[in-house]
Amino acid sequence: MSACASGAPSSTYPGFQPRPGQGQYVRPAYLNAQPTPIIPAVDACRSQLYQGLLGQHEGAIYIAGLPGRKRVIKPATLEGFDYSPEDSFYDQPPFVEVRDYLPQQSLYAPSINTVTERINLGPEIGDRLTIELDAEGYVQTLDCR
Repeated sequence: MSACASGAPSSTYPGFQPRPGQGQYVRPAYLNAQPTPIIPAVDACRSQLYQGLLGQHEGAIYIAGLPGRKRVIKPATLEGFDYSPEDSFYDQPPFVEVRDYLPQQSLYAPSINTVTERINLGPEIGDRLTIELDAEGYVQTLDCR
């Protein structure tokens, strides 16, 4: 047995020379790590799922049943102005009615119902679904803010 295991290479059997890449483990592409898909920051409230509500009347939508934070914005008017819409200088006051709903709220009642100026709507919240209605109560826009 000692004759077979000599340290000198044999001239009859040259040493094994692998081709480049031969004998190396190659990991299949489907086993490579994949990044976890996340909701894009521009649509954190998943407003794209609810685009079918555009043009629907608010009475036909169970708003409290929509998941997560949400609010409804509707044009509003305040009493007490001394001019009428027939006046040439009349401008619709920029007031809106804001209804905020809490996440997983079971009642069909807003947690907050306020009339405010449109410029003072409060802070932007990226994961809050905002449903904007027209004066008759039909959905005009849905977005995250």
